[in-house]
Parts: sequence; structure tokens; C-alpha cells
Amino acid sequence: MADIQPLQLPGRLKQPRLYFDPQKMERLKESIAKHGVLEPILVRPGAKGTYEIISGERRWRSCCALEMELIPAIVRDMPDATALEAALIAHLLNEEITAIEQTESILSLLSLHLDIPVEDVKAGLYRVKNSRSRGAENSRIFSEDELKLIVEILGEFGMKLASFVSNRLPMLNLAPEILDAVREGKLSPTNAVLLNRQKSDLHGVLVEKAAGLTKQDLMELVKDLEKEQAANSEPVELSISEQIFARFKTVRKKKSLLESTEVRKRLTKIDQLLQEIEQLSV
Repeated sequence: MADIQPLQLPGRLKQPRLYFDPQKMERLKESIAKHGVLEPILVRPGAKGTYEIISGERRWRSCCALEMELIPAIVRDMPDATALEAALIAHLLNEEITAIEQTESILSLLSLHLDIPVEDVKAGLYRVKNSRSRGAENSRIFSEDELKLIVEILGEFGMKLASFVSNRLPMLNLAPEILDAVREGKLSPTNAVLLNRQKSDLHGVLVEKAAGLTKQDLMELVKDLEKEQAANSEPVELSISEQIFARFKTVRKKKSLLESTEVRKRLTKIDQLLQEIEQLSV
């Protein structure tokens, strides 16, 4: 058992499984103690006589906790990309990883196949989606062969490039508290993105109350908390510059109003006054 370790990948690439639910681990440990390991783990040869786990890390961890000396295993010699893909597929089939872990693993898989850093993969995917939304070509971002490979890999996991960029990548930019909740399976990806848009001081209570809620229920919860917070807070008087800025933002939203000749004349006068004010501060 001492010569077995989790899957090791180059650089900052991440293996699929990062979070292990304590309750599920306890149940698995009890099952192994009673019935033994019923399915061998899958490993590949590692460095200095070690073996790296491709599939079955939960079983291995449980056996370690039970201080078992042996565990049944199948050894397969796999390169990094193949090992990561096999690990990811195994976890998906068993529904053992969160959407965050899946997204990070798919990025790592793309990084290995394209031979570029994960951050460059993310940036490239955003640029491809933006180019397509404008009807532009993306040949300067990825080659046709690279783009075909990306589409094929995403397709293996039932995803399309546009939805992966729109729905999955934003999850990696969640606030730490929300990101941890998704990793632990407490929040769905959709609810996490919605929650992340709220004020940071509401994140803690929302994470605590959002478990199991639908998107609609969560939106209602957000509204209730905002009303409660507004009722308990003292009104804040805006400075004259803040008032002007707030009014300007309101006017900008009324596009039909901005098309009026009279409105444009008045805005021109405002601009002239602002220029005079700028000169006063010189």
C-alpha cells in the first residue's frame, strides 16, 4: 500500500477527484471492512517503483484508513493524457466528481492534448466563442485540427464549446466560499453562479441556506435577504458627484431618450460644463 499514490500529473494539471465526502468515505470503509475490496483499483507504473491511481482512490484511502497491507489492483501503462481521460471517464460514470472538478479536469485534458498551459486553453476558448458570436473566423486562435480536437473531447463528455465557455468556465472564478461549496456538492453550478453575483456580505448566509434550493427558490431567498438588509440599514446620503453619476447611468439605459435631438443638445451643454469644471481643478 505504501508504494501506491494518487495520480501525478505534470505542472499545475489537476486530477479529477479532489474532494471526498466524509460520510460516503465512512460508509465505504465500513463496507470494505465487512466484505473486502470487491473491485480492483486501476493504477499505472510511477517513478521509483511506485504506482499511481487512475481509478479507485476512494477504495485505496479506505484501505489505508483500515491499515490494510494489500489491495487488488490492475496495472496499465498509460501516458498522462490517456490516464487523465480514463480517470475522468471513470469518475463520471460513477457520478463521483463535482462540476468544478470535472471542468478543471477537462481543461487539464485539453492542455495535455494541445500541449499548452491551462490558462492559455481558457483564454483561447473565450476568444473562439467571442469570435463566433461576432461571426468572425477563429483561425488565428486555434488551428482547424486543434479546434476539431477540442470539439471532439468536449463531445465525449456531452458538452459543446459555447456552453462549456458560458456555463462551466465562469465557475472557476467564483468567490472562494462559493467555490468550496460547489466542490463539496452543497451548491449546484447554476445556483453558485447566481449566488456569486450577490453582495459578498450575503455569500455566507446564502451558501448556508441555498442547499437543495431550485434556482427560483434561491432568487426569492436573495430578494428576501436584500429586503431585510435594506430595512436594517441606515439610508446613505450620496454626494453630489455620486447623484450625478447615478442619474447619468439611468439616462444611458433609456436608448430611445438618447435619440432625441433636444436631449442631445442638453447633454452637450452638460459636457461643456464638465469641461469647465475640469479646468477649475488644473
